Formats: sequence, structure tokens, C-alpha cells
Amino acid sequence: MKGPVYQDRIEKKFQVGISQDGVAGLWRELSEYLPKYGLKPVNEITSIGSVYFDNKDCDLLRYALCGRLLLFRLRAYETYGRSPEPITEYWVEVKTGDDGRRKKKRFRLTKTGLLEFLEGRDAGESALDYNKKGAGPHVIRDLYRESQETVLTLGLKPILLVTYKRIAFQGEVDRLSIDWDVQYYLATTDVYDYSSWKYLVEKPAGKADKVIMELKCSQGNVPAWFGDLQRKFPIWERDFLKPVEGMGFLFRGPQRYHREADSFRHKIEAYMAESQPVG
Repeated sequence: MKGPVYQDRIEKKFQVGISQDGVAGLWRELSEYLPKYGLKPVNEITSIGSVYFDNKDCDLLRYALCGRLLLFRLRAYETYGRSPEPITEYWVEVKTGDDGRRKKKRFRLTKTGLLEFLEGRDAGESALDYNKKGAGPHVIRDLYRESQETVLTLGLKPILLVTYKRIAFQGEVDRLSIDWDVQYYLATTDVYDYSSWKYLVEKPAGKADKVIMELKCSQGNVPAWFGDLQRKFPIWERDFLKPVEGMGFLFRGPQRYHREADSFRHKIEAYMAESQPVG
């Protein structure tokens, strides 16, 4: 998968008032409805695995609950429906947010390159060459160093693995995606040893049990066509972060003995209550 190493855009999250069994029907309807607005369906279902990092005090979660978004994650894209194949490529991503705008800096690494990055090694020629189609070597080297400094300075380690399925519609400027079958797992450094993050055999700590729509637009405000979409389909805006909900499941399960588990659990419950769909 290819993509820009730097993204600055408006991101809005919504909950769709359908069951997960209704995603296929929604896909068919949107495939007929959205092309007139310049959004074409991406004709594959993607299985996405995202590993979120935090330190022992869960400072990044604390920031998110206070409205200051700073996420560090690894992401892998796999094609749903195919037999699992070893993950060959990871996206290293640092995501920040302010007033609805999301800024994401990212670059790609092989598994060997990822382990070298996490060990604190400098970006080698192989890492720079691997990302040469995304940006120049000086840009990649700076992103690599900034991201590595975030990990090492804050003492970040894997804590949460989120898996889900995604379908998408892509335009020249805007992108609309639909996520479902969201599952949350405790993550440790063993997660690097997984050959694939789809079709996991272990039981998740929790499931989102909802259909989530994300609108991403890089220019101006939410496009006018989306208002038409909301009048046609049961869609409610919802301030929702998967890692926040996922950590709530961990603090009720495998992380329940964390010294701040009770405090975080109450704060997450309040966050989730405030983000319930309205309408």
C-alpha cells in the first residue's frame, strides 16, 4: 500500500445506525449513491491491524481523555478473505489532533527495519530507499528521528491491538470509510512475532459492536454532499477513538490490576457516554 508520508486533514467520525450484518447492503447503496459526488468504491475489504503504544503511566491515553490527541501506532494492511500471509510491511504513524484537524506523519518499514527502529538505531539506507516514493531521504530521516524520539523519550511500548474490517470510497479530495468488526486485544512486544493480525485465535478483551464511518477531507469544511448522505441514511456524528474504548476493555480485563485502572475506567466511561450518538 502506498500513500503520503504527511497528512493534514479534517476527520469526522460517525456511527451508522445499522447492525454489522447490514454493512453489505449499505455498501451496495453507497456504491450507487456516491459516484455522482466523485467518490468511487475501493473494491476490496481491508483487514486493518493497529498496535497502539503507551507508557506504564498511560500518558497518551491521559492526553486523549483531556482532549489533546497524540497517538503512536503501528499499522498493517491485509486483504480480507485471503489466506493469511506474513506481514511484510508496517506503517509507523504519529497522529496529533486539534479542533477536528488531524495531522499524521508516517513512513513504512520492513520487519527488520521496524526492530532496528525500536532498538534506537539510525535510519539506514534500506529504510530510506524503501520510502523513496513517498518523500525525499531528508524528509524520511527527520520523520524517523522524530518518531523514534517520541518512543524512546516517553518510554512507549505496545499495549493495545485493534483489528477491524474496512471498506472505502475515494475521491480526488475526500475519502469515506466504514469500519466494522472492531476487536480489542492486549498487546505486548510479542505482537511483532505474529505473522498476521487477522483471524487471531485468542479471545479479544472486547468488541466495539458498532459500525463506524469516517469522513476525511483535506480542504475546508465538511462537504455539502455529506449532509445529503445524513438525510438519506441513519448517520450520527460521534466523537469516537478506538484506542480509548479499547483501553476501557483492558482496564476491565487484563489490565484491571493497573494502579490507575479504576480512575481510567471511570474517565473512559464518561468519555464514551458523552460520545453517544445524538438524533
